[in-house]
Amino acid sequence: MEIRTAAIKDFFQLYEIGQNTPELRVSAKEQFMDQDEFILAIENPNGIFLVAEEENTLVGFIYVNAKDKDKPIENRYACLVYLVVVEKFRRHGIAQRFYDECEKRLKNMGITHVRTRANVEGNWEIVEFMKKQGFAEWHQYVRMDKTI
Repeated sequence: MEIRTAAIKDFFQLYEIGQNTPELRVSAKEQFMDQDEFILAIENPNGIFLVAEEENTLVGFIYVNAKDKDKPIENRYACLVYLVVVEKFRRHGIAQRFYDECEKRLKNMGITHVRTRANVEGNWEIVEFMKKQGFAEWHQYVRMDKTI
């Protein structure tokens, strides 16, 4: 299993993983983020986008937006946007490897804090994983959306 930086050539496999992962639904009306937005995430110079690859097949990804990395402030925040491993490959330590590598890179960028949200509909595994990484719950929200 190789963990590496995502490339634009990975887009179709990554996007398919996103579409096929119910936990990644972005709204009540849409399954996954727009393709253009996803491409921007892969190419984001202020982000970390890693993939896990097994025999030329992508089996998961992590995306963290570190937009505060160059700000002249004491606390610099990053947002862990996506952390997903294809169900067949879960419980093999891949999410942990993703998280550890991201945190190391964030520290090297000068990031001091990481925030995230978790979709817990039907599955609290991601919440338990994040708690093991030292995250603490502090608010619960009801997300609502409307297409205009």
